[in-house]
Amino acid sequence: MTRTHGWFPAAILLGVFLTLGTVARAANEGQEDLDKATELQLNANSLTDLEKVADLCESALSKGLDDGNQAFAKQLLTSTLYQHAEKLSSAIFDQKPPHQQWPLIRNLAIKDLERALQQNEKLADAQFLLARLYALPGGDRAKAKEAAAHAAELFKDDPPAKSKALALRGALQEDPEQQLADFSAAIKIDPHNTEALQARGLYYLTKNEDEKAAEDFAKLLEADGDNFGALNALAEALTNQQKFDEALKLIERVITAKPDSSIGYTARARIRILQKDEAGGLEDLNKALEIDKNDVAALLMRARYYYSQKEIDKAKADVDQALAIRPGMVQGILMQAVMAAEQGDYATAITNMELLANADPKNPEWRLQMAQFYSADKKPSQAIEIVNTVLKEDAANSVALQIRGNAYLSLGDHAKAVKDLEAALQNDAKNSGVLNNLAWVLSTSPDDNVRDGKKAIELAKRACEVTEYKRPHILSTLAAAYAESGDWENAVKWSTKAVEMSTDDDQEILTQLKDELQHYKDKKPFRERQEVEKEEAKPQRPELEI
Repeated sequence: MTRTHGWFPAAILLGVFLTLGTVARAANEGQEDLDKATELQLNANSLTDLEKVADLCESALSKGLDDGNQAFAKQLLTSTLYQHAEKLSSAIFDQKPPHQQWPLIRNLAIKDLERALQQNEKLADAQFLLARLYALPGGDRAKAKEAAAHAAELFKDDPPAKSKALALRGALQEDPEQQLADFSAAIKIDPHNTEALQARGLYYLTKNEDEKAAEDFAKLLEADGDNFGALNALAEALTNQQKFDEALKLIERVITAKPDSSIGYTARARIRILQKDEAGGLEDLNKALEIDKNDVAALLMRARYYYSQKEIDKAKADVDQALAIRPGMVQGILMQAVMAAEQGDYATAITNMELLANADPKNPEWRLQMAQFYSADKKPSQAIEIVNTVLKEDAANSVALQIRGNAYLSLGDHAKAVKDLEAALQNDAKNSGVLNNLAWVLSTSPDDNVRDGKKAIELAKRACEVTEYKRPHILSTLAAAYAESGDWENAVKWSTKAVEMSTDDDQEILTQLKDELQHYKDKKPFRERQEVEKEEAKPQRPELEI
């Protein structure tokens, strides 16, 4: 009888069993390496031991393991790689100062973490540590922020850890509103997160929200009374609110606890200078720099003091030293530019402002300051060119309109100057410079279609009120406005006061004021058109404030 079902030749059955045996052996061929890795992990004491464990796990996975052992091997591999990265990172985050080779150590730790996350991207601790490493100088801000965001999501069941991840992401945000939102969310989740409190306090401090800053730093000190950074920051917030006595008490605590640190003396110097105790302030600054010659804040503060005392060489030396310590420091570059301009070195001043503008193209202040220096250097056309780039982005920028209006005055284009100055006044109604310059051109322009004596009187009076009738050149503008209106009595009255209030410091200006007075005595209105790029310009009157 022929059998067609239920029977297999012995040779075939033997082949099947042999094949199954081969598959089973292949599926667990990595078992020996996994066993070694497991045993070694239990007694691992060094980075080398952990590296061997990771290598054995990867070897076991490549040779083959059954499903259960494969999952265990991956778990062991990822935990070992994280442990290795954590040990490496301790030389950066826990060692003070960090290891000299920390950039290399950081790169090795990142490689470990990325290998671990390839196996399991949902390792919250690994994502958070990766974010911290990428956030270090020379790292990758975008990758740091991405890893911090992942960590915050994965820590949903661990509020304190989630709070730390949000605080870290906040520090990496470029948008101020998002930054504040992350800091606030971190504090809401964990009110005891001192890092988030400090970060938000500093944020408020930079935004001049001193009361909010003080509140955060006070809470921080409740949790950590010996946090001298918080003490100093709270003192700064109180100083900004002119609560000098409270601020001094905090600073005295810093100085008592850390007499060999310059921080307290520098902070106290600022308070003393604001209280008009300049001698005491200078004494503290000298003490701070005696302790730490590289205290940049003290150097810049002392430079400002010397500058106010007209000791330009000493001020310049301090700024130069500060910039030698921190070459890209904005405050130092700006102070250097201002001092150069004060000495008539507009080329240096403009170069410095170009450095700042190129480093921060979105900041209109640097471009506008550069435009002011071009105007002062009698190059109004270049000033206008720069201001136009700002007005393309913000057509209502009153500072930009004022600078361009004054530049048009210097070019003799009075109609355009009036248009810009009137527009500037819409957003800055009490700006004495705009009020004065607009009143001046409306009083003295040779162009009949520009002059308006009635309006000039109104504007000049407002300028005098804002400055409490204490600025000679603004009084002279009021006189010119009365002269344009034919009120010779008031023209002579205010022009005389302008001459009497002027000092002998600038004989050329005094001579011009006397010349104006003579015009009014002769019942002649004063006329002026500056065209600095067409002819040798006379010294610019103080009326044309830039």
